[in-house]
Amino acid sequence: MYANATAGYQKYQQTDFLNLTPAEIVDRLFKGLYSCIDDAAEAMKENLTAQKGEKISRAIAIAGELQASLDMKKGGEIAESLYRLYDFVIRELLMANLENSVDRLETVKTIIRPVMEGWSQVVHGQGTRQENAMPPDNVKQAAPRPLQVAG
Repeated sequence: MYANATAGYQKYQQTDFLNLTPAEIVDRLFKGLYSCIDDAAEAMKENLTAQKGEKISRAIAIAGELQASLDMKKGGEIAESLYRLYDFVIRELLMANLENSVDRLETVKTIIRPVMEGWSQVVHGQGTRQENAMPPDNVKQAAPRPLQVAG
């Protein structure tokens, strides 16, 4: 019984994801990244090692997706800056995990918060979603694939 409900929910999530604009996808990735880092910090404080590792691994994967989505040719300096930011985030997450450092996680949250909020403004500033909305120039189009962001 629960397996059918879970399968239905996963199908719904995949369908929902496929209907998002590129900007909405990036917005969700940032929210997932932030949530994973927040959850990892809580797990770290409570000495839940496995949960901490899982959340940091998810955060690293999300940062890697954000980094891979950059179009370095069209994005110019902005894409280069974001690439370096994501690289820093990934390294800090790895070090936070190794050192069990909540401070490093808080630093990453502080750094990504303004970027996440900026993307949220882009998405919500568009009003209703347009069927053929174009992504920003520094984000390349990719074939949709299911992502497990938070859970």
